[in-house]
Amino acid sequence: MKQQNNTLNFIVLYCLFFGWGFVTCLNDLLTPIFKGLFSVSQFEANLVAFAFFTAYFIGSLIYVMAAKFGIKFFENLGYKGLILFGLILSAIGCLIFVPAAIYKSYGIFLTGLFAIGFGFTFLQISANPLVLITGNPDTAASRLNLAGGFNSLATAIAPIIGVLVFYDLLQVKTNSENLKYPYIILAGFFGLLALMIYKFLHTKEEYVSHDTGGKLFALNHLNLVFGMGAIFFYVGSEVTIGTNLVAFLKSPDTISLPENVAGKLLAFYWGGAMIGRFLGSIALGKLATTSKLLLMIAVSAALTAFLMYSIGSAEAQLTYYAIFQVVAIVLFLVCKSSPRLNLVLFSIVNIVNLVVAIMLHNTMFAAWAILSIGIFNSVMWPNIFDLGIAKLGQYKEQGASLLVMMILGGALLPVIQGKIADVGNIVDSYWIPVIGYVYILLYGLFYSQREIKWIK
Repeated sequence: MKQQNNTLNFIVLYCLFFGWGFVTCLNDLLTPIFKGLFSVSQFEANLVAFAFFTAYFIGSLIYVMAAKFGIKFFENLGYKGLILFGLILSAIGCLIFVPAAIYKSYGIFLTGLFAIGFGFTFLQISANPLVLITGNPDTAASRLNLAGGFNSLATAIAPIIGVLVFYDLLQVKTNSENLKYPYIILAGFFGLLALMIYKFLHTKEEYVSHDTGGKLFALNHLNLVFGMGAIFFYVGSEVTIGTNLVAFLKSPDTISLPENVAGKLLAFYWGGAMIGRFLGSIALGKLATTSKLLLMIAVSAALTAFLMYSIGSAEAQLTYYAIFQVVAIVLFLVCKSSPRLNLVLFSIVNIVNLVVAIMLHNTMFAAWAILSIGIFNSVMWPNIFDLGIAKLGQYKEQGASLLVMMILGGALLPVIQGKIADVGNIVDSYWIPVIGYVYILLYGLFYSQREIKWIK
């Protein structure tokens, strides 16, 4: 019966990861759409990411401050209640798109995005540790990778569906009022998901009350402190690449793709994260090396074929993409179950890809070097998260909320990159994520679980 409940829990949680991944990825399409509709700069267009991911920081800060001052609201909700709370907030955020579309107000659109992100904060705080603690501890990282795989499946198909709905079906570039319809449907989806969570998510794992005296004892652990920086730069780098990718691909300084085609190619960036997370889950499994290799090749080929079929674009030069997937498979097998080694090697690949793309910016290889970064981003979140909360014991929930707070990187790095693109050019703005991956590389190299008693 316990195994059956765990399986049902995972199915429901994977649906949750899928749902928030889908909506998050739509923001990358909203950025160029709003830039055209409201005639704003690249910096102002990147306020889409700023509004959405600032909500994560504020939501997490509220969560942490509630614990600090002994407010039991979130603790009493427990994991399940916190997920339901987040889904309700996100549904409200989607419905804010209705007046935003009617009054054609960029500010109200940003308010809706903030509300959606605010709700997603509580999904992240509760769902990530819930996946880790439900089931065999030895396969915790593999489960989180698989959950991330469903999240990335959503981000892979979101650009495809988004381009079809936004550009082809609703013509939102000229009829902005039509933007309300997809988000009304998404509000209904979150309501349905809340019903599924309420009925089918069963767990006895709830928040345990610990007397911390209002102090953040989790910050005594260096792996968490520097892990917060790693989450900041990982999320910031991943988001800023995706947010500005359409602008890069359609720029006359690069390869001048039409906006709708560039939007479709986003699927390969986010789809790479999907492929990598499924590959990472296989790599952490207990199969023999040969069986892992064959299964990874089969999964990689099948998912790439799915992306290619969905997009049907002549610009999809799969030779480059296939080469990067081969590199990822080799590195996964080399890393085995070492999250530190994975962070080091994948960060190096991403740094090289970005530098090459900047130097060869007017070639298709540059475009695919950036698109393929999604593959190597794939397992950074679960690996950093797992390393960050390791050995925290009773302060694991504190640590998880502090890590989620650092999703703030997804708010700040895109606007910094947008400002550089406005002042200089879109190509040089891609040095920003290079800095992010350098930090992650250093985190992997110098990782330490040392405890410093500076909070007593």
